[in-house]
Amino acid sequence: MNGKDPVRVAVIGVGANVFKMHAPALHRPDVEVVAVVDVNVAAAERQAEDFGCPFFADHRAMLAATSPQAAVVLAPHPFHAPLAIDCLTAGAHVLVEKPMAVEVAEADAMIDAARQANRLLAVNLQHRTRAEIRTARRLIDEGRLGQIQRVEMVAIWTRTASYYAMARWRGTWLGEGGGVLMNQSPHSLDLVCHLAGQPSRVVAWNRTIYHAIEAEDTSLAMLEWPTAVLGTLLVSTAQSGDAERLEIGGTRGTLRLAHGNLQLFEADQDLRDFLRENREPFGEPQLTERDVPLDPGDGNHQAIYDNFITAIHGGGPLVADGAEGRLSLELANALIQSSHTGEPVSLPLDPVAYSTTLAHLRHNAAALVT
Repeated sequence: MNGKDPVRVAVIGVGANVFKMHAPALHRPDVEVVAVVDVNVAAAERQAEDFGCPFFADHRAMLAATSPQAAVVLAPHPFHAPLAIDCLTAGAHVLVEKPMAVEVAEADAMIDAARQANRLLAVNLQHRTRAEIRTARRLIDEGRLGQIQRVEMVAIWTRTASYYAMARWRGTWLGEGGGVLMNQSPHSLDLVCHLAGQPSRVVAWNRTIYHAIEAEDTSLAMLEWPTAVLGTLLVSTAQSGDAERLEIGGTRGTLRLAHGNLQLFEADQDLRDFLRENREPFGEPQLTERDVPLDPGDGNHQAIYDNFITAIHGGGPLVADGAEGRLSLELANALIQSSHTGEPVSLPLDPVAYSTTLAHLRHNAAALVT
C-alpha cells in the first residue's frame, strides 16, 4: 500500500445481485469498508456483519454518520444519479455501476456534481481491462488497422422468462429505462465507443420478440461515424448464440474479438494504395493472420478497484470516468429514441428530447397496467 492509509469506503446497494461480483474486490488491505447501505435491512445487516461495520437503510444517514472517502453505488440504475450526487456533494469519490444513469441528463448532472465537489466519478466498465480489449486498443492506436472502415458487434445474452420474473422492475421503462440496451448491453456499447469512438448517427429497430416485458429484448441498429465508418449492432436476450463478437475492419487490417480471444489479420499494403495502384481488375489484397501476444488484463472488478484506489491516491487517470461512462449511455438513449420515432438520430443527443421520449414511454406503460 506504499504506506498509504486504507481508503474508507461505503457500499450502497449491498442487496443487489451485482454485489457478489464486487465483494471480493472490497476485501483488500487498501480498502476499509466503513458502512453498508440497503433498503433491504436484512441484506444490509448480513453484509455489515461480514465487513464488521455498521449498516444503514438510508444513505444520507450513512453519509452523516461515517463521512466515507469513497462510495460504491450498486443500487438499481434509476437511483444511480441521486445517490451518486448526494455522495459527491458530501465529499466522497464515487464508483458507480453501469449504466451510470438512465438518461444523459442525469449523467450530465453527475459529472457536474463531481466537478463542483472536485471528486472522482468512476464508472464500472471493467470489460475495458480485458486482455484482448487492451491489446485491441493499443493496436488501433498504433495504426495497425489503418483507417477504420467498419464495426460489427453482436452480443447475445439469452435470458428466460424466470429471469425477468425474479425482479419485476427488469425490462420496464420505470424500473430500468429500457430493456437489453440498458441492462445487458452497456459493456458491449462501451467497447464499440472505446475502440472505434462514439457514433455520430444511428438508426435502430428495437423489438420485444419473446419476453413479456415493456421494453426491448432485441435491438438491431446501423451506426455511422463522422469519418465515414459504418457499423452494425445486434444485441438480444431473446436469441441464442455467441455471448459477444466484435469485428473492426480497416484499410490495413481486421480485428476479430471474442471473450479472451483476439485475431489480427494484416495486409502488406494499405487498401487505399492497393485500390489505386493494383492493375488487376479483380485484385484482392491478401490478409495474413499475425501472432499477437495479449497485453495483461483480467477484465474483472478487481482491476477497476485497483484503478479507483490508485486514482484516489493521485496515481493516474480512471479506466472510465464520468465522461467516458456517458458515451455508451448516450448511445443506448439514441438507439431507443431512433426506434421510438422511426427516424435516424444524430449525436450529441438532445437530452431534453430524450427525457420527453422516456416520459412518454413510461406514461404509456403505466396506462396499459391500469
